[in-house]
Amino acid sequence: MNTTTEETSEITVEAIRLLFREMGVAKTLRFLSQVSGGRGDYTKERQETVDNRTVANIVAEIEKWRKQSADESFGVKE
Repeated sequence: MNTTTEETSEITVEAIRLLFREMGVAKTLRFLSQVSGGRGDYTKERQETVDNRTVANIVAEIEKWRKQSADESFGVKE
């Protein structure tokens, strides 16, 4: 994996963890929605995605996404 991409991914994961810890899940998702432009109804998205998830689940999903991104960069297929 490209070092710059890896460092950027690490920074993103660390930032999200810090936001979760300092602001909580709901405020973090609201913030991320604001800075990314969002995709629609914040309340509906939150209810569909957050209510049954823990921070550990979300971090695991981020790590899975990072691995998939790395595999795609190298042309690895599962």
